[in-house]
Amino acid sequence: MCSSALVDVVYRFYCAFLCVVIVLMMTSGTPHSDGRNGDCKPTARVPLCDRRTLKEQYDVTEEFGFASESPLTELPEYFKPWNDIAFNLQQLMEQKRVRNEVEKLPLLDHNRLESKAEWEAAHMFLAYITQGYVWQDGDDGIPEVLPEAVAVPYYAISERIGIPPTMNYFNAVLVNWKRKDEEKRLSGPEDLETVLTLGAGSEEQWFFNATLMVEVECGPALYAIVDAQQAVVDQEDTTLEEALIVIERAVIKMVKQLKRMRDGLTPDTFFHVIRQIISGWDSPAFRAKGLTGLIYEGVSDEPLSVGWKGNSGIANSILPTLDAALGITHRPSDEVLLGEFTEYMPGKHATFISAVARGPSIREYVESLPGSNIQVIYNKCLKAVQLFRDVHLQMVTRYIIIPASKHVQKKEKDTTGTGGTDFMVLLKGLRDSTIKAQFSKRITTESNRTSPQSTGHVVILATVVVCAVATFLYRKLSWFI
Repeated sequence: MCSSALVDVVYRFYCAFLCVVIVLMMTSGTPHSDGRNGDCKPTARVPLCDRRTLKEQYDVTEEFGFASESPLTELPEYFKPWNDIAFNLQQLMEQKRVRNEVEKLPLLDHNRLESKAEWEAAHMFLAYITQGYVWQDGDDGIPEVLPEAVAVPYYAISERIGIPPTMNYFNAVLVNWKRKDEEKRLSGPEDLETVLTLGAGSEEQWFFNATLMVEVECGPALYAIVDAQQAVVDQEDTTLEEALIVIERAVIKMVKQLKRMRDGLTPDTFFHVIRQIISGWDSPAFRAKGLTGLIYEGVSDEPLSVGWKGNSGIANSILPTLDAALGITHRPSDEVLLGEFTEYMPGKHATFISAVARGPSIREYVESLPGSNIQVIYNKCLKAVQLFRDVHLQMVTRYIIIPASKHVQKKEKDTTGTGGTDFMVLLKGLRDSTIKAQFSKRITTESNRTSPQSTGHVVILATVVVCAVATFLYRKLSWFI
């Protein structure tokens, strides 16, 4: 009887203990179904961008990305002398008459420009006139001075809109386009025309139009980035997942448009013609003549200036925005070089990149969701950016590295980009940083790993159950005692 009574007491004790343990497990630190612990949510910064004001605040649209929504194709009547030269540049370049026409120009009053679109178009027109003036006679005929009639308004307009007075991504791509058919949706370079052309005809147009189409495909991603950052703040995982899907799909479309460069541009034309006429004042041709820049008559008696790079794709705002949004960081040396190109971006675009970088961290939030589908989709975004950079490397190899290797008469291979940078070194570094940012192994590891807290619960519960069963069996067999 004593043994039986003792067994009853122990059995009841274990039953009570089991109830207490179950209650404690239900009320303390229960993991969410998505794998994120309730007491481990990252604290999100306040979003600095609002999709409703992106156009007004940052000159960004969902339809055209960073490209101008409706660029002007002609300047007002007062600026007809600029129009006349700009619209006939290709013929004037072929006849080597650009300098003759520029030297006849009167000094026009740039303050008669009115709208923002007029100021931006004037910058483009003067940029093209300047390139024609400088490169009319090729590498051997580079002038040292840009005439006052172009130099003074060009410099003043540049100061007004915040972009250096040299050809760049802004005035060659973002505002240098028009539709062939106003009623047709843009689907490829064949649907576009450039407003101005220098000296490479249809191939030059294709080069810039294909680049513009990358901008067009990027538009939805820019708005999705803002949506994703807001979702991080609101901890709306479904919204975040949808936004990341939009970003990945947009980047894949960008890759397809970039690949289309090959459809209408030959390596020889790019390397021997386009690459030269869009170069800036720190190009090898300038350095070979001992020139440190171009003198802008009426602005400065000294050359302006080493570091004014030409029309480099690195000066676009797309990839810096994606890097900022997805948390991709690069080598310090690469970050310094990328920073030099920021001055060639429109001010509002650079401000947008900064706002995204200082906004809620999508990466930190995604990392708090081990094993989730969101983490898988986020990684697909990184792989898409990697693919874009891989294709960009292929383009540099096709249009610069291979033609340079055939250009045997030069003592050294010139593999710099149009911005005066060694593209292969820089682009490989950016691509490698994108690869390092991926955490595919971590996804696999985390998805197969049970959290320590859950493991502890299982161990405790298993121990209690085993003890309870053992006690129950002991009670049933107590009559043998």
